[in-house]
Amino acid sequence: MTDLSRRTFITVAGAGLAVALGNAGPAEAAAGAAGPGGIPPGPSTYGWNAPDLLEFDPATHPWARHLRCPIPVAPRIAPYAPTQAHPRLDPEVRLSMLSHDDAGSAYEGRNQPIGLEGHVYTHRFWPYIDIWGTWHGQVLPSVPDEVVRDPNAPGRYYGVVDLPNPGWTEAAHKNGARAIGGWFWPRTQANFDAFLEQRPDGSFPVADKLIELRKYFGFDGLFINQEATITAAQADKLRKLFLYLKRTDPDFYLQYYDAVLPDGTLDYQNELNAQNVGWLSGGVDSIFLNYDWPRVDPDLSGSARTATEAGFDPRTVVFAGAEHQMGGFNPREMFTDLTPPPTSWALFVENQIWATAAGQGVTATPAGRATYRDLEQRFWSGPTGNPSTSGRLEPRTPPYRTDVLNYKRWDGVAHAIVERSPYGALPIATSFQIGVGSTFFLAGKKVRDTGWDNQGCADRALTWQYWANGLTVSLDESTAYEGAHSLAVSGSGSIHLFKTDLTQHGATAVQVMASGLSKLRIGVTWRSAPDKIAWTRLLPVGQCEGWTEFLGSFGPRANRIARISLWSEGSGHLGKVVLADARDLRDRPGKVRNFAVHDEGAQNLSFSWSAQKDAVAYDILQHTRSGPYWLGRVSRDVFFAESVDLTRGRTFAVVPIAATSNRGQETTVSL
Repeated sequence: MTDLSRRTFITVAGAGLAVALGNAGPAEAAAGAAGPGGIPPGPSTYGWNAPDLLEFDPATHPWARHLRCPIPVAPRIAPYAPTQAHPRLDPEVRLSMLSHDDAGSAYEGRNQPIGLEGHVYTHRFWPYIDIWGTWHGQVLPSVPDEVVRDPNAPGRYYGVVDLPNPGWTEAAHKNGARAIGGWFWPRTQANFDAFLEQRPDGSFPVADKLIELRKYFGFDGLFINQEATITAAQADKLRKLFLYLKRTDPDFYLQYYDAVLPDGTLDYQNELNAQNVGWLSGGVDSIFLNYDWPRVDPDLSGSARTATEAGFDPRTVVFAGAEHQMGGFNPREMFTDLTPPPTSWALFVENQIWATAAGQGVTATPAGRATYRDLEQRFWSGPTGNPSTSGRLEPRTPPYRTDVLNYKRWDGVAHAIVERSPYGALPIATSFQIGVGSTFFLAGKKVRDTGWDNQGCADRALTWQYWANGLTVSLDESTAYEGAHSLAVSGSGSIHLFKTDLTQHGATAVQVMASGLSKLRIGVTWRSAPDKIAWTRLLPVGQCEGWTEFLGSFGPRANRIARISLWSEGSGHLGKVVLADARDLRDRPGKVRNFAVHDEGAQNLSFSWSAQKDAVAYDILQHTRSGPYWLGRVSRDVFFAESVDLTRGRTFAVVPIAATSNRGQETTVSL
C-alpha cells in the first residue's frame, strides 16, 4: 500500500475500514491527492529518489525559476496578551500541520503552483500556524507522462522526497510561518542506502543536495516520515546525516514522525520517552507524536517531562498529533482539553473536508465553496466562527471519527493557539485575496471571468477571521474590488483586522474601498490603553466602478499601535484596506525592464522580466479589444500562462505592484 494515495484508499475502502486502521501513522498508505492524476502544463514539482535528487540541476531545468519562493519568512511581532482573542492562552504553545496543498486539484502526480482550477483549496488561517508541511507525495521525474496521467498504471512510482508547493511556501512566509517538504519512506523502487551514502570526509551527498535545493527554492526543511523498519546501521547513518545537515545548514528545519526508533525498529510510542527522545539529540528539531497519545500519555505530562529532562523546551520539540483526515471535527485526540497544554499541537490533513467535497463536485459552485469555507472558518475560529467565543457547543461523546462535519463538538484551533502576526511595520494592505477565484477584478472592473488558482498571490491574512462585534462578516466571491473576493458585512459594529506592533514615524493614512456602506471608522488600540479603541471617521472622497473610496488619517503618538479595527454600519462589502505612512500612500513602483514573452506551444506562454526592489508583486495582462484581461499575479520574475486565447490579442503587459498595493506603469511586449 506504500504507493497508494491514502486519501484514495480511505475513499474506496469505506469509512468503516478507515476507522479500523486505528492508530497507525500518518501514512497507512502513501501521501497523495485524489483526482485524475495528470501532468499540468508548464511548471510542476515532483518526487525524487536519491539518484533523481543528485542529478537535478536547477541551472539547467526549464521550470526551476518558476518554482522558487523569493519571499523570506516574515518576522512576527512579540506576543501581547491584552489583544489576544483569549488573553489566558500561552503564546509559547505552537502549531504544526500537514496539509494537502493540492486538495481538489486534478493534478496529483505533479503539483502545479499556478493553475486554472477555481475550486481548489487554499489556506487563509496562517496566523495560527508555526510550521506548515506538504502532504501528498509526487511521482518520480523518470516516470513516463502517460503513466503519470493514469493513477492505476503499473510503474507509477512516487519519490521519497518532494518539495512543498512554492505558492504555499510564499503564503506561509508572508505570514511568518515555516514551510517544509516531505520525506516519505518506504517507497517502491527506492534504494534507502542510496540516501545514506557518505563521502570519506564525512559529508553526505544527499544532505548537501537537500541544502542546495532548500536555499534555491526557498523552503524551510522537511517532515521526515520514516514508516518502515530499517537496520540499526541504517538508522545510525540516518542520524549522522541529520546531524551533518544541521551543522551545515542550521536553518534547515527537521520534524520527525514518531514511528521508526533510533535503533531502526518501527514502533509508534505515542509519547516522547526514552525510546525515541534520542532523535532530538540526533539532529531533528521536533517530533510529531503518533495519535494514540490520549491513551498512553493523556495529559502529555510524561512527554513534557522527558523533553525537559533531556534539556529541551517541550513546547518547542513535542507536537501532539490530531488525526483530522479521518476525524474531521470529531477526532479522538482533543488537545484543547489540556489547560494549559504542556506541549505543542500538530494537525494532520485538516482540509480533508474540502478534498472530499471537491471529489464529490460540491466545491465546483460558489454556494458549495461558501459552505465549505464556512466550515473551515469554524474549524479554526470555533463553532461560532468568532475566535473570541471559541469552544464547543455540544459535549463530546464516543464514537469518535464519526459525524465528522459536526462542528458543534469542536472547540476550534483558536481555543488553544494564540494568533500570530507579521504586522510590525507599515504599510499594511489587503484586498482579501485568498489565492483562488472564479473571476478577477482590478479597481472594481472584472478583468477575468474564468477560474484560476495560485496560493502564492494571496494577501497576508487577517489576524482574526472573524472577531466581530455587532457585525455579520463572511468571505464573498460575488464581487470584489481587487482580486476575486471581498468581505460581506452587515449590521452596526466593528471587526478587528490586524494585530500590530507599530511605531509611527509620521501621520498614518488610511484608505478603504467599500460598496454599499456609507459610514466607516478606523479604530486604533494603543498599547498604553489596550481596553479602549480610538475611533476616527473615514470620509468618502470618490467613486470607482460602484466602489466608494474612504480616506482618513491619525497623527503620530509616542505610543505603539497594538491593533487595527474597522467600524461600519449597514449592509455592503469591504474591498480593500490600506494603512501607510501618509508620505507613501500614493507612491508607485517604477516601470519594469527586460519584459519578454516566450511561446511554449499548445497556447501556453511564459514571461520573464527583471525584478525590482520597489515592487512586491507583478500582474500579467493581455491586451484585448474590450480592455485588459488578467492572466495572473506572481512575486517572482517569471510567469507561466496556460491555455491563452491568442485570438483575444497578442500584446501583453506586466504591471509592478508596491507594498501599498499601488500599481506602476505597464510595460508591454508582443508575441
